[in-house]
Amino acid sequence: MQSPIQFLYYAILGVCAGFTGICYASSFYGMNKLFHHLKLPRWIKPAIGGLIVGFVGLVFPQVLGISYGWVQLFMDSKYLLTIPLWVLLLLPFAKMLVTGLSIGSGGAGGTHGPGMVIGGFLGAFLWSSMHSLPFMPQQPAAFVVVGMMALFGAVAHTPIAVMVMLAEMTGNLSLLAPAMIALSISITILGNNTIFRSQLPNRTHSPKFKQTE
Repeated sequence: MQSPIQFLYYAILGVCAGFTGICYASSFYGMNKLFHHLKLPRWIKPAIGGLIVGFVGLVFPQVLGISYGWVQLFMDSKYLLTIPLWVLLLLPFAKMLVTGLSIGSGGAGGTHGPGMVIGGFLGAFLWSSMHSLPFMPQQPAAFVVVGMMALFGAVAHTPIAVMVMLAEMTGNLSLLAPAMIALSISITILGNNTIFRSQLPNRTHSPKFKQTE
């Protein structure tokens, strides 16, 4: 942290992560609902989803697989600045699309990895678009990591867990304050929107807890 102005940049990241998280949760369950209502044999739905994912991958190969390697590459400014800005803008939404297609069509997959990657792509885009502003971090790694925490921590409603994860990933606490700012804003914007719809607001809402109370 070179200046308090940087907190404003991380606040902007938090706002963007919040609205992107809403899109992620909505598109994920929307795609699931779409395939559920398709009057087609169950075995053909994953084939349709996989075919569309393949076409998307031809344009955006960064969204195929777990994408962690691409996120790591985006932490290097020399590489990131060679990527067109419009590609970086579309990458988070392309990753949302292929995640929804893969799982919603009946294929196997998770939500943790894609949520982290979408946040990393978002952080990379924002750093690339604002890197010339005063006191912006010289390398995109901080924005990429905080973007991962701000988006997934909000969309999964696990703020404390991602703070622990942040310390483990970076090996220090230097990004804790920026991550707390970004995550607090993003989780406020998301409200009750979550990728885990069976989640309970707190333990007292559990029927099992009431029985043993």
